[in-house]
Amino acid sequence: MTLVNDANFHDLQYITADNIHSSDVIAIFSTRNGGVSGQTPETKHLYSMNLAHNFSPGEDDYENIIENYKIIMSSQGFDMKSLVTLQQKHTSNIIVADDNIVKKYRSNPLGFCQISEAADALVTNIKGLLLSVRTADCVPVLLYDSKNQTIAAIHAGWRGTLTGIIQKTIKCMTKEYNTNPKDIKVAIGPAIGLCCFEVGFEVQESFVKEYGEDINKYFTTQPESKPFCDIKSMSKAFLIETGVLEENIEVSDLCTKCNPDLFFSYRFSGGKCGLMSSFIGLK
Repeated sequence: MTLVNDANFHDLQYITADNIHSSDVIAIFSTRNGGVSGQTPETKHLYSMNLAHNFSPGEDDYENIIENYKIIMSSQGFDMKSLVTLQQKHTSNIIVADDNIVKKYRSNPLGFCQISEAADALVTNIKGLLLSVRTADCVPVLLYDSKNQTIAAIHAGWRGTLTGIIQKTIKCMTKEYNTNPKDIKVAIGPAIGLCCFEVGFEVQESFVKEYGEDINKYFTTQPESKPFCDIKSMSKAFLIETGVLEENIEVSDLCTKCNPDLFFSYRFSGGKCGLMSSFIGLK
């Protein structure tokens, strides 16, 4: 993966998924840098490329967030009408962004598709759409089937990972678009690492109950501490189990909590932060 510094677009910084990103496909992960948010003492925790959808008092102005989307999308040759977003709720629900869905939810003044159904993954084969999921420690996963020209974007928190959102998204691609998992290229973006992702014992127990004792290899414990979870490696393992070739998977080694100057992190900030977005689109 490559960190790009684009002085032509407000000193924008983003990371390209090099195994997917090409002249035909956009596949990028935003950072917290290059936007217009967080210009006051009250909102400095949102500096500067905040792509959240929170418009409550003390949070970001709607105009700032929209401008941030415009900056990063225009850097990739897309406009606001291309954007497809979700009402993320840590589910394993998947939305197929077909013509009917896009038409139904393209009702806001700016014309982008803001789906109000609770879901955490998007799948489409429509060229010109830019699928987007938001994160601030959770795992963003971008998928591309070059043979069938199908893409997907996943927001994989531990709850969604536990209930199989990665496996279900690949099954959805297979059902809807005849995707063979061996043809999928995957990029797992910046997320909280094993170094920092402390979870409760009940979380580890839930994974063991769902997947068996072997899942324990993705958890480590220190004396007198709770377990730490390697959720990126776990996500990669689930992809391989579903049929994706290991050589087709690229995983970012960047931890969002360890790099607060580059990323928003819920854990680092104690919950007071903006959100990054991951984007994938067929040109």
